[in-house]
Amino acid sequence: MKRGGLIVAPFGTHYTNADAVVRLTVTGDGTASGRFTRPVEFMKARAQRTPVVVHSDYVAGVNDGDKRPADVAEEQFTGGKFDPDHFAVGLRVRDMCLSIADKRGGSRPVWLYGLTDKSWACVWFMDGAATNVWQAGPRRLWDEAGAAYAWWVDNGRPGHGRFGLTVAPDGTRAWLDTPDNSWPLTTLDGEPM
Repeated sequence: MKRGGLIVAPFGTHYTNADAVVRLTVTGDGTASGRFTRPVEFMKARAQRTPVVVHSDYVAGVNDGDKRPADVAEEQFTGGKFDPDHFAVGLRVRDMCLSIADKRGGSRPVWLYGLTDKSWACVWFMDGAATNVWQAGPRRLWDEAGAAYAWWVDNGRPGHGRFGLTVAPDGTRAWLDTPDNSWPLTTLDGEPM
């Protein structure tokens, strides 16, 4: 594509299906950079979809993990599908997906699954009761997602439009506010995007 060319495309992570439209402008060195504009939902091609997670491949029971009190409220992890927090956390964590169960009888589990290993985390939210989180595997997924959520809060709860993307020959980077404030994005095999 030539310098000044415009690319408008959906972009998302494996964390959720909360994608956003990104508007990139091509520079002379083969780099394209620009901001996300708004949330959107597209049907992904098979090769772009989150790998199938089979719960029983990860865990036989919640009590198999390390248990501790959870330090977040239910609404922090179960908000609306297009809320910017899900999008922001997805840009900050790698190789992880979120699964939110329907609420039944005043309770619901929220699961996190590692996509490159069998790490998992579960928080069981119950109305009017203390909440616990269980984690197992080489990664502590709840801690990673919680840190990403705290980063989002600490940065003023930015909406989609404060995030951007730079695609360059040496990899893809997400950023907040300016490309100077960026971090690398990787594929499931750890390679630069």
